[in-house]
Amino acid sequence: MSIENKTWRKYERQIYQELVNIFTDCEFEFDDKVFGKYSRTDRQIDISIRGNIGGNKILGIIDCKHFSKKINIKVIESFLGMLEDTKANFGLIITNKGFSKSAKNRANIRNLRLDIIEFDELERIKLTYDYFVNQKIRNLELSKYELFKRASENSGYFDVCKSDYKKRLITFKEGFVNTEYFAFKKIILESARLFRDFRDLDVLTIRIPANKEGRKLLYHSKIKRNELEKFLNLNFDLLREDIKSWRRDFLENGNYTKQSIYDFAKANINSTEYNNYEKQV
Repeated sequence: MSIENKTWRKYERQIYQELVNIFTDCEFEFDDKVFGKYSRTDRQIDISIRGNIGGNKILGIIDCKHFSKKINIKVIESFLGMLEDTKANFGLIITNKGFSKSAKNRANIRNLRLDIIEFDELERIKLTYDYFVNQKIRNLELSKYELFKRASENSGYFDVCKSDYKKRLITFKEGFVNTEYFAFKKIILESARLFRDFRDLDVLTIRIPANKEGRKLLYHSKIKRNELEKFLNLNFDLLREDIKSWRRDFLENGNYTKQSIYDFAKANINSTEYNNYEKQV
């Protein structure tokens, strides 16, 4: 039997293909070789990941284990050595049988993410998507470059020319929303997202143009982090730690209703004639 027909090889290739399909903005290499900085020899990597986080190049390595029993601590020790030797930014072990308690304890010391993937349930590999999103958010530091880059990633309507880092001002272009209600909703959403992403961001102004009864208005809100946390009954630091918390506690929050959005707008969002605003800028 050729190596490509072996069960463990098919397992590796299926994981590789799933990752390629999900993370279209990253580069993956199957059966890669990375030169060891300490061993001074090529190290075999099942799957390598290359991309950019916060403007910096990153390298991740994935080890695929198709075993008949749980992974033990020796496997973890070996993989940690591989991480150090290759100078990888992060590592990921994917296994079909899980981990022993001692292996999990050893991995957690180095914050190594351990995902368990069943060979015939590869859709579960999408759990690793949250891993990469969490890593990206946790690595964000407040700066003009990263704040504006993050705002542009969140929306193609981000207007860098009319935004101001020093004033902590984020402006969106015409077309981002059409109605007053959605301007209100987006102001809350974009404020919450950026407070979550940047723990050192204490106050933020969001400006969004929209239409109301045939008039073009600029809706704007200047709000402090603790004020929005109180209104939403959320802790942005906790949301920063896990993207699942963001989805569950904010995006899927049943208390985040149309009426609550109007209540927030009444207290925190103002509007001005858009033409007057255009003349000023």
